[in-house]
Amino acid sequence: MTKKRLIGRITIFSMAFCLFVSLWYGTFAAAAEGESALTRIQRTKVIKVGWATWYPWSYIEPKSQKLIGIGPEVIEKLAESLGNVKIEWVSDNWATLVAGLQAGKFDITYPLGITLPRALACDFTEETMREGMTIMIRKEDAQKFKNYEDIDKPEIKLATTLGTNSDLYATRRFTKPQFVRFKSSPEAVMSVVLKKTDASANPAAQIVAAIKEHPTLMYLKGSFALGKNSMAIKQGDQIFLNWLNLFIAELKETGVLERIFEKYGTKRDVFLD
Repeated sequence: MTKKRLIGRITIFSMAFCLFVSLWYGTFAAAAEGESALTRIQRTKVIKVGWATWYPWSYIEPKSQKLIGIGPEVIEKLAESLGNVKIEWVSDNWATLVAGLQAGKFDITYPLGITLPRALACDFTEETMREGMTIMIRKEDAQKFKNYEDIDKPEIKLATTLGTNSDLYATRRFTKPQFVRFKSSPEAVMSVVLKKTDASANPAAQIVAAIKEHPTLMYLKGSFALGKNSMAIKQGDQIFLNWLNLFIAELKETGVLERIFEKYGTKRDVFLD
């Protein structure tokens, strides 16, 4: 074989090999891109969880500096059921949790209020809690604010937490107040305590927890909206969604979910009369 023919064959072989590698990599990349989060979590033994502060759901305990609440306890049960995978907590805020799911910053977030705008960008599991939305005020203002109509006035400063379902529903229910939006729920609550705002729109469980910590606060009876909370994942992962719904159903049927809620002083259905 001449040197020229040898070089020609080597060149053809090299081209064929490069084409094979390219096709293999493309197939592998496509498969990886379409991989369910459930499969990846089991393969890597890690689940990434987005969270934001919300009492009594997810918050840092002051003394231990540990993340505790209903959310972390449920996620710990989830990690166990997935084969004792490692949990990586990713701190975020309510306004960007859905964007974090879309960008792949984390695999799941819990809890997240179910709303139509959010459902356009992420997938929700079956609900784990229902609660009424109401208004929190200072006790000294009880005569000033007797009903929701007293809140719906131009001179009233109404606090909400940016990106929450209570923010969305309050915006639809009340058209006249000056909305003051905060990044976290503790900031919104403290704005009422410190008299920077007149009232705050919150879900029932959070109001119960806030009043325990701040006895100067009270709430208006009844609800201006119904909030439903569940787990949320990146849109389109039906395999992971199906498994999570089975997981939640098991927690409900065995009473585990109810016991976790009761541990933090609330229930899965909370409506303030």
